Amino acid sequence: MSIGLFGPAFSQEHAQGALTYPASDYVEQSAGKQGGILHASASYVPRSFDIHTEFVGNLLWQSRLVFDNLIYLDNAGEPTPWLARSWTISPDGKTYTFHLREGVTFSDGTPFDAEAVRVNFDRIKKLGGRSRISAGYLSPYVEGVVIDPVTFEARLDTPYPAFLSFLAQTWLGFISPRQIIDDPDSIAVRPIGTGPFVVAENEPGKRIFLKRRADYAWAPDYIRHRGAAYLDGIVIEGIRDDAQRTAELQNGKQQLTFEASLADGPRLRADPALVFSNRVRPGSPMRGLAFNTSRFPFDDVRIRRATAIAIDRDAVTRTLGAGEFIPKSDYLGTNTPGYIDTYKDVLAYNPQRATKLLDGAGWSKRDKDGIRIKDGQRLSAELLTTGGERTPPASVLKMQADLKAVGIELRLKSVPSEELIRLVGAGQYDALTGGWWSAATPDVLYLLYHSSQRSRQNIFGQDTARIADPRLDDILQRARQTQDPETRRALYIEAQRLLTDLVPVVPLHESHHLIAYSKKLHGVLFDTTHNTPLLIGAWLDD
Repeated sequence: MSIGLFGPAFSQEHAQGALTYPASDYVEQSAGKQGGILHASASYVPRSFDIHTEFVGNLLWQSRLVFDNLIYLDNAGEPTPWLARSWTISPDGKTYTFHLREGVTFSDGTPFDAEAVRVNFDRIKKLGGRSRISAGYLSPYVEGVVIDPVTFEARLDTPYPAFLSFLAQTWLGFISPRQIIDDPDSIAVRPIGTGPFVVAENEPGKRIFLKRRADYAWAPDYIRHRGAAYLDGIVIEGIRDDAQRTAELQNGKQQLTFEASLADGPRLRADPALVFSNRVRPGSPMRGLAFNTSRFPFDDVRIRRATAIAIDRDAVTRTLGAGEFIPKSDYLGTNTPGYIDTYKDVLAYNPQRATKLLDGAGWSKRDKDGIRIKDGQRLSAELLTTGGERTPPASVLKMQADLKAVGIELRLKSVPSEELIRLVGAGQYDALTGGWWSAATPDVLYLLYHSSQRSRQNIFGQDTARIADPRLDDILQRARQTQDPETRRALYIEAQRLLTDLVPVVPLHESHHLIAYSKKLHGVLFDTTHNTPLLIGAWLDD
């Protein structure tokens, strides 16, 4: 039995309890056979592979094939060597000195050295608001100093204990400094990394062919893989239609889908030729609603709380997740370091209590449609979604119906993604749908709920709830900076408690990632940072 970041080992039988996985999911068990092209599918192939500017979910696992990081996490969430073979931290927590692995190169032949680290980190800082995720992770970084070719010093303006954890994330992988300086426009389509595969062909948004890098020899020590990848290459096709992805997996045209269909889950589970895996990511759970707490009606915490407990998560999750998703009503993923379950039922479904809260807030009268009114104003909010004119997801319609039952009107408005970003930056919305955040650290709470992370003009921040509570800010700031592990743990526990008081969003379910693959594909590992597929050790039967 393994115990760590993902808890005691478990046999993957069903979602209820799919929070733990065997250590063999993260460590290569035996050498594989070289050769073969893996054909894989995803709902889309990213139009840009620039990990420093993009933030789409599929880039998380697809870019892991091309880019490497300084740090790799073990399955207890602790940092282990990767491109950094060791590191030291100054007593004040503001200076990290990394001793780099020697002999590492980018696929264009450029050495990976201290100057390459400096160029990448400086690029991210200069991108500012154009860097949706990476710049946030590097926000305390002030400057880098090249001590010698294999020694890099990162100077921060504050202690930052989560730094090493974030350095393991795909978004802080390394792009060739030659490409950054000489041809930055090519990064989106033909990025050059140090990873085990090289982008050989790319039809942005449609199809990408990744070719094995024969001289690759610096996989993380932790996964126990030595040398280059076994596969000669990987073709990833973007297939929007869930049924088509399932059909092509079952008929053998594809050997893996990065995004298994929820609707086809029972069928895929029952197929004796396939492996179906339900992965729960650490970090933030999926949010059903993110309130704009700075304006009516969700500037009143009583209305936020009533909304949260009026939604039947079990029913919504059944509708949305086809039995695969685990309902969630608190603010950290269950397999995130620092999570405690003390507050897991504080926002549990309770429509009777929701009714009393709304009555107590002065919204005791209803109009002819059953919507609550006060001083001539209806208790009505607009929920922004994207997706054009498509029918709203059944889960959204179920939340809408639950809220109407207690007298809250939730109007749905779909806008293009560019317009959504503009409206969020301007604070012109009542509520948003969805959203998850993968991070193996409780510092994800700072990114999502500290007021400094609020979206503003030209910067899409992560505090989409626009929560600005001095108590929460203080706790999250101290937790982010404190170097004593026990003090930090206590602060994150207090943050979890306070979030259930403030209710900035409605947690809905754990953050799940479903994949399925042929049993002819062996050696599929999972990245400990995101709990998504890692294919350097994968190999195919003839």
